[in-house]
This record gives sequence, C-alpha cells and structure tokens, in this order.
Amino acid sequence: MQILDAAASLLARDGLQALTFEAVAHEAGLSRQLLRYYYSDMDLLVGDLCDHLAGQYQRLLISGIVDIRQVERLDFFLDFFFGMSSDHPMPVELETYDALIAYSVGSPLVRDRMCNQYHILGQVMIHELAIAHPELKGAACEELSFMFVSMMHAHWSFVASLGHSPDHNRLARNAFARLIRSYLDTPEVVPVMEKPWARRD
Repeated sequence: MQILDAAASLLARDGLQALTFEAVAHEAGLSRQLLRYYYSDMDLLVGDLCDHLAGQYQRLLISGIVDIRQVERLDFFLDFFFGMSSDHPMPVELETYDALIAYSVGSPLVRDRMCNQYHILGQVMIHELAIAHPELKGAACEELSFMFVSMMHAHWSFVASLGHSPDHNRLARNAFARLIRSYLDTPEVVPVMEKPWARRD
C-alpha cells in the first residue's frame, strides 16, 4: 500500500517520465533495495497500481451507494464520475490515470489490467442503465456504457491533466444525460456495432 500510494503520488505530480525505482523508493521513504524486493519489475508495480486505484474507486462507490439507499443509483454514479458528488468526491490523483494509459502502450500486462478495470466499470454502468431505464435494449445499454467510460476518461484528462476548469464537470454530466435521453427518444435505432467492448485480436 505504501509503495503504491507513493507511485500514484509521483505519477500525479511529476508524470510518467519520473517513474523510476529510485524515485518511487524515495517517495515511499524506502530503500531502492527494499522496493526491488517487493517489485522486481516495473510492469508488476504499475499493474498492481491499476488494481489499487480501482479498489479506491470501488470503496468510494460502495460508500456512496450505502449512503443514498436507493435501488436506482444511476444519478449518483454519473455525479460521482463527473466530479459533482460533494459528499463523495473523486480521488485527487486523476492525473495518474493518464500516466497509466501512456505506460500501457508498451506494457501488455498494464494494458490488460486497465482494460479489465474499465470493462468492469462498463458492466456496472450497463446494469445501472438497465435498472434506471428498463425500456432501453441491451445493445443500447452497452453502447452507452462504452460512451460513458470513454467520455469520463477524456473528461478527467482535460480537467485534471490539461487544467481545464472543473466547471466543465457539469457540462460533461449534462451532456451524458442528454445522450441517454436521445437513446430513450429513439429506441428503434440499430446498434452501431454488434458488440461494444470487443478488443483487437
């Protein structure tokens, strides 16, 4: 946990170019030798960091779900992921995800971990969309879930990493609500692709 928190802080503050065993060890207050005892390979460390961050989000979501005590949780999910839930704010290290995406280009292990985490989030959104809007067909829920995850990640990148105003949170949140409404208003639309979330062979 100490090592992963240090790696997340380092990436959020200094970016991917700063990610070395020496830098992570210094950030964690450990010796390089001790860090290499736990992680002999940087891919393994970054892969575990993906899971660590996903666990943080999962705990925050569960906490929020318990607090709202509602069957239909879609509004809470959207507010949370677009940074509009004041009672359950997003973790502060959103820039870390941009660094992980960049790292994944050269790491199949990290790419698989990140794809898996985003796919799980997509499956959760499919479930929440189906509960909130039972009139939506399964294919529509899948398309919307993929668009949600794509839009959410791009939104984080713009606001957290590129420094756009957090006022854009409401813009993105409302835009996605309108996208959902467009699917509800045109239920006969043929899906754009047969199976969203498919990966290249």
